[in-house]
Amino acid sequence: MTTSSHSPAATEQDNTMTTDTNKALIRRIFEEVIPGGDTTTMRELFTPEWVDHDPLPGQPTGVEGAEYVVSTMHTAHPDLRFTIDDLITETDFVVIRWTQRGTNTGPMLGRPPTGQPVELAAIVIFRIAGGKIAERWAAWKPGRSPQTHPALAPPARQILRPAG
Repeated sequence: MTTSSHSPAATEQDNTMTTDTNKALIRRIFEEVIPGGDTTTMRELFTPEWVDHDPLPGQPTGVEGAEYVVSTMHTAHPDLRFTIDDLITETDFVVIRWTQRGTNTGPMLGRPPTGQPVELAAIVIFRIAGGKIAERWAAWKPGRSPQTHPALAPPARQILRPAG
């Protein structure tokens, strides 16, 4: 006969503590780390081999990629703030639906600032391993994604008319 050192109530409590801890980890990223531009904390919160399944253009791999995202977003929008619309956990996965607002006062992915207000929205899935973020998948809301960011909009085309 096999016996378990964990009662069903203890296992349920452990799972609740894990999901609460995982939620707190993701909440910290969106409430403190990204808005504060705190790239040094990323090494504490992400695994070294972190995988971003939806990277920004030019984003390096691994934890350096997480640092790049924080630096890029904070440099482009020093006043950026996130609203956490939903935060859901299931075992080692955390799903967040967020809205980001800020003003594009810094360069974004090689483009000059526009000075315009920006609103982006996404649903992001994170996988947590060993108390750190190991993977990320992002689905952007149409019309409110990095591709529609004012700083990334293609320049207006100039219509050339013949002289005379």
